[in-house]
Amino acid sequence: MIKPLFIALGFLTVLPIPVKGELRPADMGKAMAFFPVAGAVIGGVLVSADIVLSSILPGAVVNFILIAVLALITGGIHLDGLADTCDGLYGGKTREDALSIMKDSRVGAIGAVSLIIIIGLKYTALLSLPHGSKYAALLLMPLLSRWSMVLTAFLSVYARMSGGTGKDFVETVSPLSLLTATIFASATAGVMMGWRGGLVISFIGGITLIGVIYFKKRLGGVTGDVLGAVNEVNEVMVLLVILVMSQFK
Repeated sequence: MIKPLFIALGFLTVLPIPVKGELRPADMGKAMAFFPVAGAVIGGVLVSADIVLSSILPGAVVNFILIAVLALITGGIHLDGLADTCDGLYGGKTREDALSIMKDSRVGAIGAVSLIIIIGLKYTALLSLPHGSKYAALLLMPLLSRWSMVLTAFLSVYARMSGGTGKDFVETVSPLSLLTATIFASATAGVMMGWRGGLVISFIGGITLIGVIYFKKRLGGVTGDVLGAVNEVNEVMVLLVILVMSQFK
């Protein structure tokens, strides 16, 4: 259990996590079971930062710093995936064209716009959350979005014939990894928000399923960039659904 956990933390964060032994493709699939755990670690960092910073800085500034901390602790890997995915989907008329554009490391106009939109939505959503819902949102945002990556990988095939960053994750994730990730994500959501947590994870699961169907039709499957994009979109969706639910207490 330790090795898959360390792989998940090492892949999803910039934390210097040592992994002993040779990494096999199957290790990546096992590591996906701990993606929500890595998300919980990231969420814990965000909650801690909010507690410390809120005592010395205005809320608007704190929220912007939290978004910066989220990007820094993940190395911006998912934001890069979002930008590449949006460039490919909007710029490629065919599946092959889209995948080729996504492989280009340069960020195009649509990719840049997507980053502005996603960061803007995170900021305004955090700014609008009532204080009583903020800690749950900060913890569940990275946790459930990383759970959605596991669900996406399990329900999808890898889109490229050649290898890529997400190939081993997509091709080796098992039902047990998905079950483990789902139990942890569901339990944490329940503890943090009660029955409303069940609604949040159900909504994220539904959005993820729609994404899986779309990417299968558009690209023939998913890539590492797509998994990153799924994570970014669902981070925003978690914040938005908690924000909506907070209006009906």
